[in-house]
Amino acid sequence: MNESLLIIGGSNIDYIATSKDKIQSGVSNIGTISISFGGVARNICENLARLGAKIDFITTIGNDLYGENIKKDLINLGVNVIYPKVELPTSSYLAINDSNHDLALSICDNRIIDEINSNFLSDYYKFILEHNYVILDANLNEDAIKYIFLNFSNKKIIVDAISPTKVLKFRNYLDKIYLLKCNKFEAKALIKDYKNEEDLVSKILELGVKNIVVSFGASDIYYGNKSEIGFVKNDLIKNFVNTSGCGDALTSGIINKYIRDNKSLKDSIIFGNKLSKVTLMTSSATSKEISKYR
Repeated sequence: MNESLLIIGGSNIDYIATSKDKIQSGVSNIGTISISFGGVARNICENLARLGAKIDFITTIGNDLYGENIKKDLINLGVNVIYPKVELPTSSYLAINDSNHDLALSICDNRIIDEINSNFLSDYYKFILEHNYVILDANLNEDAIKYIFLNFSNKKIIVDAISPTKVLKFRNYLDKIYLLKCNKFEAKALIKDYKNEEDLVSKILELGVKNIVVSFGASDIYYGNKSEIGFVKNDLIKNFVNTSGCGDALTSGIINKYIRDNKSLKDSIIFGNKLSKVTLMTSSATSKEISKYR
């Protein structure tokens, strides 16, 4: 069996703009703009590679300079990159932060992600079968998601929800998910009626998810599985640089400790939260400082 973690999902070029003052609509706002590599699956991929994991990565990159640079960067980190050969542009993500460095709005052009479909994945059936763990981001289209769950439900499938709309793609497969990481908005998209945070976690477990982690922004992180339901205290950081990629760092840390090091879910979240705070202090969606926690 292949010891690599298999990650399937998107890669982006991130444009992160931060306004100097309060954002005003309809006018040009003075601020800073940075360009870096991004994409939820790609971010998780980079973070895990920096932590020493062996990674196979099925993604989409365009036939352009940005795509070539993303590929070279991942290969330099030791990642095996697999992608469909197409003429579409590399996916791009534009985030606009307010003067407090919190995300105000974003736009993502990820048309290329649809090139990961059942036809493409079927060419890698035996390759996917070699992996014990398959990590998905919710940018994948429903055709790809259906193919993976119908053909590899015996694998331990980990899902990063990404958004309240995108998590709904997994409604029919929740009982086949080994670990679901989402934020409070994504969790609420699955469970409309609940009493408190513990009840929210409990009701997601009742839907069949084996392990669930729900982040509540700057508040505590709740989790649950058949053994326990609990929370990890999250201390507030005021002077952060950028929130993009922090959730991906949390996911990466959880996977690294829970899957690779066989730690408890609570200890894995504590580690992931530490990586999230490291990522808060960089202008991009990932931080090279994560390598220090290897």
